[in-house]
Amino acid sequence: MKPRVLLDISLLGHAPSVWRGMERVGWHLFEGLRTSGQCELSCVATSHLAGAEEFLAGRKDVPEIQLRCRPGQLRFSRLGLRISKVVQRSITNRHLSARVWRWSLARTAQACCTGEARLTPELLRDADIYHTPHMPFPAAVRQVSHLRKFITVHDFNPLMFPEFFHAGDARFMDDLRGCLTPDHFAFCVSETVKQDILKFSKIPAERIFVTPLAADEAIFYPETDPQILAACRARYHIPENPYFLSVSAHAPHKNFAHLIHCFGRLVEAGDLPDMSLVIVGPNPQRNPEAQAALAKYPRAQARVILAGRVPDADMAAICSGARAFLFPSLFEGFGMPPLEAMQCGTPVIASNTTSIPEVVGGAGILLPPKDTDRWCQAMLSLANDTKLQDDLKVKSLTRAKAFSWPQFVEKTLRGYRIGMEQPLS
Repeated sequence: MKPRVLLDISLLGHAPSVWRGMERVGWHLFEGLRTSGQCELSCVATSHLAGAEEFLAGRKDVPEIQLRCRPGQLRFSRLGLRISKVVQRSITNRHLSARVWRWSLARTAQACCTGEARLTPELLRDADIYHTPHMPFPAAVRQVSHLRKFITVHDFNPLMFPEFFHAGDARFMDDLRGCLTPDHFAFCVSETVKQDILKFSKIPAERIFVTPLAADEAIFYPETDPQILAACRARYHIPENPYFLSVSAHAPHKNFAHLIHCFGRLVEAGDLPDMSLVIVGPNPQRNPEAQAALAKYPRAQARVILAGRVPDADMAAICSGARAFLFPSLFEGFGMPPLEAMQCGTPVIASNTTSIPEVVGGAGILLPPKDTDRWCQAMLSLANDTKLQDDLKVKSLTRAKAFSWPQFVEKTLRGYRIGMEQPLS
């Protein structure tokens, strides 16, 4: 008998235009379970309920997927979504009156959506498994004894590196840890995170399942068309000369200041006469450390290109055109960006910390994230050594094939099967 899985698809309620790694993982989980034929799937959304409804309504191939909620919840959520769209349409108006008006509307939208997480026993009654890919279990789920409860843990970074996070992140982690009890089950994205779960909770190892992520083949692939590569360069004002690439959010732990120090030092010394550094990611102005680092190297400033957010359609070209991909992050739960670059055949230099070596393996150059001398040497080597470039390109493509979304889904289903064999508490 197929298990009846109730999946929280709150992540898919976000507008597709702002989807990032977490939303894409949620999409692949949803799609994989839906098409597997190995479970009966229905859904809830404990946040962004109206957006989740829009997501399902826009999928003509999934009419059989039920979104469980109470009518009143959905009405209020739809109203909240409409108000939020009004707020977004006026976001460029920075006048004080407009900002006050937006604040008032945003509070109203938030109030409309406060009841989304309130599930009822009726909504949970005929499910065997409840799986939340991100959020802690709602109160009603914790209270229903017949459900096998699964939660996906992406990292424990706010607990391990609190100096990089806000107080709200720590509260979220406390709620998440409350779900990691001996009678529940956990998925995690790397062996590193599994060891962290064992460290921070009492959930037994046999109830933890590692489900490594993958890169999207439709977005990340070797782009070889000269016209497409040239058009991408022109779009983001990248000179015809070679360039290094780094892609991620401009958060302090991504360590972009270190990257700029290394690049700036090499440029000032005349060791990279024709090389640029392209940094892709939203809101580059929110990283003052990186801005301060750039100010120290006047000769390098014109060659550091802050490309901002790059749409999916351009990612294959911007990755494939790079001499090397640089990922100096201080910590990661998985480390998707280097895998995406490797799937484009781009050589990688990355940190040797947390889960990143699990992803890169022996296909790239792994270094301590703050060792300036070794990073400078590795960047010089990849800038000038064509044999090393070609060798790492081949290794990157081979390594990327070890990760796939079908494998991710199959390991998830295996976790469900093992969970169904366990007696209920």
